[in-house]
Amino acid sequence: MKFEDGAVQFRQRVVVSILSHRPLLIRNIRPDDLESPGLREHEASFLRLIDKMTNGSTVEINATGTQIRFKPGVLVGGDIEHNCPTSKSVGWFLEGILALAPFGKGALHLTLEGTTDSL
Repeated sequence: MKFEDGAVQFRQRVVVSILSHRPLLIRNIRPDDLESPGLREHEASFLRLIDKMTNGSTVEINATGTQIRFKPGVLVGGDIEHNCPTSKSVGWFLEGILALAPFGKGALHLTLEGTTDSL
C-alpha cells in the first residue's frame, strides 16, 4: 500500500493506483484547514465517478475526510453519466479520466454535466 500525504495531485495518484492495481492510502488531506478540513466536493465527486467506471473498487473515507483508503477495481467502460459540481469545471474531471479511458474492458461512453469554466 502506498502512503501519501496531502491532496496534491489527487487525481493523478488515484489514476496511477488504478493502472498499477495497487492500493492507495492518502493521509493528512488539509488537516489544518479549520473551516473545512479533508476532501473537497469535487474530489469526492471524482471518486464517485471512478466508482462508476470500475467494478470492485472500494473507497474508505474517515469521519473528518482527512484520510482515504482506495483499493482499485477493474475498469469496465460502458455508458456512464455523471453530474460534476460547479466548484470545478468538466475539464478537471476529463484530465483524470482520459488516462483511464483506453484501458477499460469495453468502450467508454461518458456524459459529464456541469460547468465548463470554474472561477
